Amino acid sequence: MRLDDLERAWSAHTKTLERSLALDERILRELLLRKVRFALGPFALLRALEVALGLLALSALVPVVLAHRTEPRYLLVGVAVLVLALGLTIQCAGLLVRTLQLDAAGPVCTIQRQVEHLKQAEYRATKWALLGGVLLWLPVLLLGFEVPTGIPALGRVDLAFLLGNLVLGLILLVLGQAWSRRVVERPDLAPLARRVVDALASRSLHSAARHLDELARFERE
Repeated sequence: MRLDDLERAWSAHTKTLERSLALDERILRELLLRKVRFALGPFALLRALEVALGLLALSALVPVVLAHRTEPRYLLVGVAVLVLALGLTIQCAGLLVRTLQLDAAGPVCTIQRQVEHLKQAEYRATKWALLGGVLLWLPVLLLGFEVPTGIPALGRVDLAFLLGNLVLGLILLVLGQAWSRRVVERPDLAPLARRVVDALASRSLHSAARHLDELARFERE
């Protein structure tokens, strides 16, 4: 066999090997991205369930508040509860939309940023659920009791106790929000802030981030 024939054979073999490697890389990438989408499935499902529950809660609470619209405590506290429920429902809907819009076919670094943004958005939703619950736990409990029973518990609770509970909750809300803005919700996302966000992130987001890290390492190698 002449040298030219050997060179052509070697060139053909090299091209075949390159195509095989490219195919293997594409298959592995698709496999890992499939794992990312699978990991985000429960997260999206849970957000959809939260949106449905939020709408159900609003549909149950609005008639109660409207029935007592002439009573100041219902008008003030009841509207605050409705605003909290609406705000949390909107945040859950935003998380659901961002999850469904995640571009799993894009660059890995872009998907990683999207997952990190989801973690931060989930942290903010959890933060407001906790702070809002601290502020309005008693009105929520009393209004929730009135929904199935029809008993106006909010109108019968001692006004001083209700106001004291709300004032204490408002103080804790302001302190919690100030701490969050100072320590966690920072542009640089310091190590402590990252640990807090990661600690509150769902298992689905952790799993998706782990698969993306694995894919990023593969592409670097």
